[in-house]
Amino acid sequence: MRNTSIGKGDRGQTLVVFALVLPILILFAGLALDVGHLYVIKAQLSTSVDAACLTGMKNLTLGQTTAGQLAANMFQANFGPNPPVPTITFPSDAYGDQQVKVTATANVNTLFMRYLAQWATVPVSDTAVATRGKLVMSIVLDRSGSMGPDGGETALKTAVPIFVDSFDNTTGGDKIAMITFSSNATVDAAMNNPFNPAIDNAVANMTANGGTFGTGAGTQPILSTTIGAPLSLAQLQNDSVTINPGQNVVKVVVYFTDGLMNTVQDKIYCKGPTGNPTDTTLINYGGCDATGSCDPQVAFMDPTQANNVWSWFYPGTGGSTYFTYDGAGDRCTDISNHYVTKFTPQQPGNCEDGLAPPCQFSRANVTYEAKYRAIQTAIALRTESPVPTYIFTILLGTDAEATDLLEQLANDPRSLSYIPSQVQGEFFAISSCTGSVNLANCKTELNTAFETIATKVRLRLTQ
Repeated sequence: MRNTSIGKGDRGQTLVVFALVLPILILFAGLALDVGHLYVIKAQLSTSVDAACLTGMKNLTLGQTTAGQLAANMFQANFGPNPPVPTITFPSDAYGDQQVKVTATANVNTLFMRYLAQWATVPVSDTAVATRGKLVMSIVLDRSGSMGPDGGETALKTAVPIFVDSFDNTTGGDKIAMITFSSNATVDAAMNNPFNPAIDNAVANMTANGGTFGTGAGTQPILSTTIGAPLSLAQLQNDSVTINPGQNVVKVVVYFTDGLMNTVQDKIYCKGPTGNPTDTTLINYGGCDATGSCDPQVAFMDPTQANNVWSWFYPGTGGSTYFTYDGAGDRCTDISNHYVTKFTPQQPGNCEDGLAPPCQFSRANVTYEAKYRAIQTAIALRTESPVPTYIFTILLGTDAEATDLLEQLANDPRSLSYIPSQVQGEFFAISSCTGSVNLANCKTELNTAFETIATKVRLRLTQ
């Protein structure tokens, strides 16, 4: 009898405890539902302000009013029904760099928490800030003889001004330089802000002639800061801009060509036994685009002149076994009074012809060396500290060897030499600008490539 009465008492106590705990359990369950709902709204806000911020930044070139409206539209499209009204402002950071700031607050009506008056409505807020990193960009353009008329010169002169107009030309905005190359290379518009009309004028005045001195200085210092290797000139221009600690900066090189680089620059001793062996002459040599009528000969050119060929060197027999090194026609001889017929490469290992260095002056050996120096310069650009350089490359045509090289220079993931640890650029092939050029298609395709690059550059943001 005693056990029976105790069991009944326990059951009664359990019912009492359950009755007391049940409201608390319901309250916690309701709290979990309300908190879950708040997290959903928070996620919606986060997605919406991020999308709005990026949209506003992307469209800043259209003016703040238009950019703000487009940002608001993007916010509403991402949030869904009954969106709050976002606040969109355009402040500047400590370095004067343009920002887009989007803030939004949604007042959420709770279901269970509302029984506590102070929790009947809970405000949920989120903010996104995008900083338009200061752009420091050098454009490197091919003006070799094969560009005109009209191997793409007209399309290029149309596309480049449109491209640079995509960026902030106002005082304190983006900084852009322009380098061009043929048998020589020149800085046609030094790094500046504002950068127009200097670049537009330089593009309009380009004249197509000469070879393709499109390489870099490679593993050695650049030999001239004004007529040196164009990729290295671009690096010097980019590095001329002071970057403050913590400043958001985007560094870019855009490299355009219509073929494979074929020219190298070196200092060569040429004055024979009567001269000072430390007195060297700056010489560009190469100039033959492909196998054919000029292969394997090599031109020796004055880098201070766009298309001044001193002489042609013919490897082997049947042609000259010397080259002249100045406008007076003086023949290049070494300290032992022997004609100079070979160059010292940077490329390790054998020359392209399989022989040990120094390498015979020939189209194959010079082109091989030009490619090597360009690759080494590109690697140096992509691994610069504290700000690496993104490289975008454009080729008029579909040449397989040039394609492989330009993919490698850009570190395009399609390249067999892609390096995942280095910043990734992109390569563009403009196939309509080959052979008998369809000018309208060429212009359209080239403009599309430049606009794609502009969009990618504008959207490299820090949030």
